[in-house]
Amino acid sequence: MSWRIGASTGCCVERPVLEVLDAIRDAGIDAVEVGTPPRHFDPWRESEVHALRDRLQTHSMRPVSIHAPFGGLLDLSDPNPHHRHAAIGAILTAAAALKDFGGRTVVVHTSDVPRNGQDVPLRLRLIHESLLILARTCDHMDLVLTVESPLPHLIGGSADEFAWILERLPSSVAVCLDTSHTTLGHQWRRFVDISKDRLSHIHANDHLGHSDDHLPPGDGIVDWRAIGRDLVDAHFDGWIMLELHCPAGSVADYFARARTRLQALLP
Repeated sequence: MSWRIGASTGCCVERPVLEVLDAIRDAGIDAVEVGTPPRHFDPWRESEVHALRDRLQTHSMRPVSIHAPFGGLLDLSDPNPHHRHAAIGAILTAAAALKDFGGRTVVVHTSDVPRNGQDVPLRLRLIHESLLILARTCDHMDLVLTVESPLPHLIGGSADEFAWILERLPSSVAVCLDTSHTTLGHQWRRFVDISKDRLSHIHANDHLGHSDDHLPPGDGIVDWRAIGRDLVDAHFDGWIMLELHCPAGSVADYFARARTRLQALLP
């Protein structure tokens, strides 16, 4: 069992990725997950991909993962095949950028659609079909498709739905557990048990019990001691990425404090 701590650049959706990368480096963190919000980093623009690759090399920072585009019309469960295919294409564009950086982990959302009022079995089947295409392509690119646990009210966000999806995917597909998503639904341990040896990635953030606040660890109500014990029990060997909201003040100080706090809270 071992884990390493990095940070997501996507916390600051309104700031350019190079600015956030510099701040994370100044915080003493040398591994990142690249976010893809439209005003932050555009994996479709070759100039942005090359600039980020060069900055990562200059800082000797490790591009562990990329969080693929999601939301809006980009949803793997969308019954409209044009929308669904666009979502798959957006994820593969992000995967190609990560390949150019030298990273391997492609983090994807199953769906960002609330469960209520939806044909959930149909949506789950479409998620499965979409993930199979992505898994096969990521394998060809020597990348690891990594499925993130959704918020509990979204399709795929219940433990049973997530288990249904995982059981039908090849063993090469990994899992990313989000500490807020799973604890808001009081399902953290169940998701750990479901993930088993697929678990290779964590999005670490805290909340106040009602919404996905993306607070630094220790600033909310998440039981980090319990999370640490469960990761030990699961023999977790992977990355813990701080996925936090953007602060009003210094990003570097904010992430430095968050990393120190997380190290103190976990065994």
